[in-house]
Amino acid sequence: MPAYINQILQVLHVTGIIMLFMGYGALLARSLAGSDSAPVRKLGSMTSGIGLLLILIAGCGMISASGHSFTAPWLIVKMVIWLALGGVIVLINRKPALAKALWWSILGLGIIAAAMVYYVRFQG
Repeated sequence: MPAYINQILQVLHVTGIIMLFMGYGALLARSLAGSDSAPVRKLGSMTSGIGLLLILIAGCGMISASGHSFTAPWLIVKMVIWLALGGVIVLINRKPALAKALWWSILGLGIIAAAMVYYVRFQG
């Protein structure tokens, strides 16, 4: 596979991460403000959903291109985090009282996911 394909996948993956956190940030800010703005909910949900899809597709492409096993422990942790981030939108939209706790929880999940790539993956 040409090197530029992996670079494109990396850009798409990071774009997905940015979109996910932007979307959830908008939805959480909406909840914290006590607003029931339908346009903000729609934009935040669409942005985070597209971001999750980009993360999954580009991430799987990078895993395949790099020859890593999908059963590597650091990848399993990242997949569990992806599932958790995918499900948290339900809590954001249905339990606005949890917005502050979710804000910090989502940040924590992002930090753990980054640590899996930048620390754990390169250790072994």
